[in-house]
Amino acid sequence: MDLTQFTPATWIGAVLAMLPTLGIILIGISYAIAPTAISRGFGFTSEITPEVTPWQHIKGPRDIVTGLLVIVILIGFGPAAAGVALLVETLIPIGDGVMILRNRGRVATAVGVHFATAALMIVAGVLLLV
Repeated sequence: MDLTQFTPATWIGAVLAMLPTLGIILIGISYAIAPTAISRGFGFTSEITPEVTPWQHIKGPRDIVTGLLVIVILIGFGPAAAGVALLVETLIPIGDGVMILRNRGRVATAVGVHFATAALMIVAGVLLLV
């Protein structure tokens, strides 16, 4: 990692980027360990049935990989590349929030968790590009 690529703004962006990045890795690990328990906080109001369980298992690895990807890109390719990756990955929490709203899930969770995470990722991504 070439630290000369980092300006004060990109350092702030990197720190902000680590919040959702490390958070989503921990959530992914939680899905791998206890998918039904962690799913209750995702935002859906419907009952978690055995038919849903396979989808819960898919979410864990997805979350772990998306978090690790930002870290690997930041270390290997620098802040600008990590900023682009983070901005692209913002589509994930936006999509999750929209999916919750479309299925009459908890609005507070869609906005307070998923859309707020997307907003933080946008700020961090833009700062990494500065």
